[in-house]
Amino acid sequence: MFMHIFGYRLKCLARDREMVFWTLIFPLILATMFHFAFDQLMGRQETFRPIRAAVVGSDAYRQNVAFRQALDALSRPGEGQLIELTVTDDREARRLLEDGAVSGVITVGDPIGLTVSQSGIEQSILKAILDEYAHTYATITGILEEHPTDPAGLLREIGQRRSYTQQISFSSAEPDTILNVFYVLIAMTCLYGGFLGLRNTTDVQADLSPQGARRSVAPTHKLGVVLYDLAAALTISLAEVTVLLAYLVLVLRVNFGNQVWYVLLTCLAGCIAGVSFGAFIGTFARKSEGVKTAILSASSMTMSFLAGLMIVNMKDIIARKAPFLSYINPAALIADAFYSLYVFASHRRFFLNIGLLLLISAAMCTLSFLRLRRDRYASL
Repeated sequence: MFMHIFGYRLKCLARDREMVFWTLIFPLILATMFHFAFDQLMGRQETFRPIRAAVVGSDAYRQNVAFRQALDALSRPGEGQLIELTVTDDREARRLLEDGAVSGVITVGDPIGLTVSQSGIEQSILKAILDEYAHTYATITGILEEHPTDPAGLLREIGQRRSYTQQISFSSAEPDTILNVFYVLIAMTCLYGGFLGLRNTTDVQADLSPQGARRSVAPTHKLGVVLYDLAAALTISLAEVTVLLAYLVLVLRVNFGNQVWYVLLTCLAGCIAGVSFGAFIGTFARKSEGVKTAILSASSMTMSFLAGLMIVNMKDIIARKAPFLSYINPAALIADAFYSLYVFASHRRFFLNIGLLLLISAAMCTLSFLRLRRDRYASL
């Protein structure tokens, strides 16, 4: 009996071309678009270029030996070069600034000045360098005025900067927020499996479709019909997600780590959540099939949005502003399970996500079946 109902249901769902497009072809198109949009950010790390700056070669600049030595050290060609320095007169320096050839013009006086034409990262770095020099110079001058015993030793101590913090990494993986977009894309595809679950509930309710009327008078127990239909929908949804996963890994080279079985487990849990969500919408939204489809589509996209599909840092915003949403949003749980496999060496966070996913799925399936079980028809 199982193979008979399962096989026919599998054929019925697989032959729905519109559903196959939205649950398989559309995610593949989105994945390709995301790849080309984020290719520069994912594949190539931008190297630091020395900041172009001009300094006015006035008498004050030539007499300030300490400042000239500091600028020479920062502009010395090599791996640690921060500034590409041009020493010129005031008129030429301002012309270079107006033409955009330099990011800022440094003038030596009391205090040392910085002139910029716009705000940006390079201008902020130049200001930070000058502020650091001013603070260091003021510190040395103040100490020497009170304790002028060993100026050479003091300069050596000032030059030896110590760090009192230590960076600890959870794993050897480099954090990459762009990967979360692809993880949420798989989560969205899992939730799109809800269209299959919604179709199942439509075809099992006698008041919504002719198929439902015929199946309601069949001698098969309703629980068996619901379970067989869920198994067929889950099979197709998992197959589609596996195709998308293979496309991301083998063609687009998206990094999912080397824990293949855990990745597949996440896909399975996500598909169960998606199909269960569709069944839940199909049983509790007592509207037409078109309205139910709109509710399911809007809900899936909203959950994907909150997980970070449209805005990369949305996941962090939700974690700070409304952390409880991260624990009840299936899309966020699926994406976070993938990311925890990539970043963390421990599986504690991973199994927490999977456990919450299965718990939410079990609750939706139970409520859906109880609602279907209560349906009674006066006539068919």
